[in-house]
Amino acid sequence: MNDFFVYLYCKDLIVIVASTLMLTLATDRQTFAASAIRGVRFLQILRVLHVDRHGGTWRLLGSVVYIHRQELITTLYIGFLALISCSYLVYIAEKDEKGQNIRGVKGNDSHFESYADALWWGVITITTIGYGDVYPITWY
Repeated sequence: MNDFFVYLYCKDLIVIVASTLMLTLATDRQTFAASAIRGVRFLQILRVLHVDRHGGTWRLLGSVVYIHRQELITTLYIGFLALISCSYLVYIAEKDEKGQNIRGVKGNDSHFESYADALWWGVITITTIGYGDVYPITWY
């Protein structure tokens, strides 16, 4: 019974109770109780900590990142240079193209009115978000 009050078990109990209340009260989305309990959903993230009780996996991951920090920094640097270079090349290729611009106005404006628009396209493309608001039209 002493183990029941250990931090991990109490945390699990709170997460289970919050999840159960969410499921039972969420049938009627108009009730205040369901919306109030939704704020407790972030506690479900704490279940991840329960998977690795002693933190061995996290220590291993931290040591690997620390040991290979130079390679990781070099990779980020090369990626940043590629982003800047490719965004510049796309801006040069697209700046004089006619079509619908980033603000949705049709006319003589290109998608890439400035280098900042090209950088926006590069960041959104590299992070695979792909909003679709800016895209190259030279190859169409």
